[in-house]
Order: sequence, then structure tokens, then C-alpha cells
Amino acid sequence: MCAIRTTVLVLAAWIALAAPGFAAGSLGLDEVLAAVAKAPELVAEIRAELDKNKLEPGDVTCIGARHGNHWKYLGGGRAAPYECEIGRRTLEIEADRIYFDARGKSLGDLEKADPKRAKTFRESNFKWTWTP
Repeated sequence: MCAIRTTVLVLAAWIALAAPGFAAGSLGLDEVLAAVAKAPELVAEIRAELDKNKLEPGDVTCIGARHGNHWKYLGGGRAAPYECEIGRRTLEIEADRIYFDARGKSLGDLEKADPKRAKTFRESNFKWTWTP
């Protein structure tokens, strides 16, 4: 359990330093699977790990970045990076993120997007690692 706590603290510190306006928050693996659905290889790896450990997505809680309350429409919503412990292995997922206004016009990435106008976002270019 100590390793989990250390991992959570390291992830929270990284998010605080690397992505202003974000904090860590929990979400279910089912939500992560929905977010990464356009990465079939990643989904297959997650499903294989679940099967190996005789787990269902509902049995696994993950941690993701959380949009701060200054995001008018997205406040509290989760986004990459995600971290999930499945059995004895930890999955870390990174992604590129682009924000869009209410009309679907691109507002750019986290650095460029206006938190008052960003209504939705899209994640892509998923990169993941498993440990151990």
C-alpha cells in the first residue's frame, strides 16, 4: 500500500508542476477505457491484464488529472495522464489533448485553450507503460 501512496503523491506533484489548473482525481477503469477507445492495442492490453487477474473494469479505480474549477464547462472532469493498478501491475497512460469551443472550433492544447470557452476536449496519440 505504501507504493500506491508514493505513486499517487508523485503523480499529483507531477500534475501540479506540469499542468497548471489540474489536480489528481479518481475515476473508474470503465471511464478510462471509454477515453482510450480509439487505441485498440491499448484496450486489448488492458482487457488481457483484467482477464489474467480475473477482474472486471468496475473492480479497478484509476487516477487521472482533474480540470480545476476555473474551467467553466470542464471543471472537475478527468483527463490524461491516467494511472491504474490492475492486479500487481501499474498502467500509466499519457495523451495529447486539444480543446474545442461550443461550436467545435479548436482552441488548441492546454497551454493555449481559454478555460472559459473550452466546452469539450479530445485526447489522442496515447502512450502507455506498464510496471513491473
